[in-house]
This record gives sequence, C-alpha cells and structure tokens, in this order.
Amino acid sequence: MEATDSFHLYSFFASSCCQRIIIAAHLKSIPLTFSFIDLGAKQHLDDEYRDSLNPSRSVPTLVVTGPDGGRRAVIRQSVSILEYLEERFPEPSPLLPPRGDHERRALVRDFVNIITTDVAPPTNSRITQRVKAVRGALDDQLEFARACFTDGLRAYEALLGETRDEAATGGFTVGEAVTMADVCLVPTVDQAFMYKMDISFVPRVKKLYESLKAMPAFQAADWRRQPDTPEKFRVQE
Repeated sequence: MEATDSFHLYSFFASSCCQRIIIAAHLKSIPLTFSFIDLGAKQHLDDEYRDSLNPSRSVPTLVVTGPDGGRRAVIRQSVSILEYLEERFPEPSPLLPPRGDHERRALVRDFVNIITTDVAPPTNSRITQRVKAVRGALDDQLEFARACFTDGLRAYEALLGETRDEAATGGFTVGEAVTMADVCLVPTVDQAFMYKMDISFVPRVKKLYESLKAMPAFQAADWRRQPDTPEKFRVQE
C-alpha cells in the first residue's frame, strides 16, 4: 500500500453497504477516515454532496487521495469499492479465491449478488418507505421488507447446501477464509434483525453469521459501534 494515499469514507452508521467497506478495510488493514452523512436528516440529498461526490445521493462514497493531495478516485457503489480494494490490495485477507480458480471466484460472486442484487436494493429504506407511502401503512413496509429478506436468505441457504462442504472446519461461505460473500452477508443479516426477523428458518446462514460475527473485523463494523451511532442504539461494552 502506498503510505501516502488516504482513504476517506462517507458513511452512515445504519447502512449495510457502508458496513461492507468497514469490514473489508479492517481485514486488509486499510486506515479509513470518515465523514458521516445522516440519512435520517436527509444530508445525502444536499446539492453539494450530490454534485461534488455522489450523483446517486447515497452512501458509501470512498474518496482516495494521492500523495500530492489530489483525488485519485471517487468510488460510489459498495461493490465497486470492494472490488477496487481487492484488486489494489489483494493482501492481506484476499476476498476472492486466487485468479486461476475461476469456478470458486464465480461462486463467491453468486453469493455476493444474492445479497447485493436480490436482497439489498428492495430492502433499502428508499424503497421500503415508498412501499409504506402507497397506503400510509407501516405494516406494508414491514411485510414487504421481511418477504425480500426471506426470499434472499433462503436462496443463500440453498446455495450453501449445494456448495458448502460439511466437513469444512471454518465458518465461511466459500472455502476456509473470509470472502467478499461473507463481507456482504453479515451486514444484511444485521438489517434483517432490525426488522425483528427470526432467521432460524435458514440454519446454515444463522450458524455462519454467528461464526463471522465473532471476528474482530465484523465486530468493528457493527452498526451499533460506529462513531455516529446514536447513544440509544450503542452496544454497552
């Protein structure tokens, strides 16, 4: 890693997409500095944030600054950020199998896309709030989100059943180390818990989540432990 580069993350404590980046940065020992965008206060809708950083008006946004103080990159989607960090800093803690292992790399991406394509977009608060707004009914929002989590987690569970070697000793989605799939799974399960879901219907996912959640990088990224987490939500250490 170029020691003079800096990595600045625009983040929000309850964003599962931001949690993905924080997990990966901890695993790869990449120091992050932060600006916090309060989605509840609609700071992401500010013209300055939209025009200068993220036209999607979302988080995370990663700004990479070079040794001359100029921007090397602004990356605005969590999977793009994960791919960037992995390509630029494959060690330590590679998040994809070796380049020649095409099949397992594709498998990791299958798991990643179950979460980032099938589950995360419809359970994003932008969408669930619109569902609620149709009839002004909170129950509509809750039922819709829970159905999306249920469908996605069942798909993840089924794929684990097909591909996970039950003799494997580690608690990981693919192989014997953390991959990008794990980095994406844990924050989404945390989001499901925000909706008061019981995930015992996916026992493999539940066991996997509990194993990963015990690791320091996943604990450090927990939404209840972020600097901008309101006191009422914080973990009491």
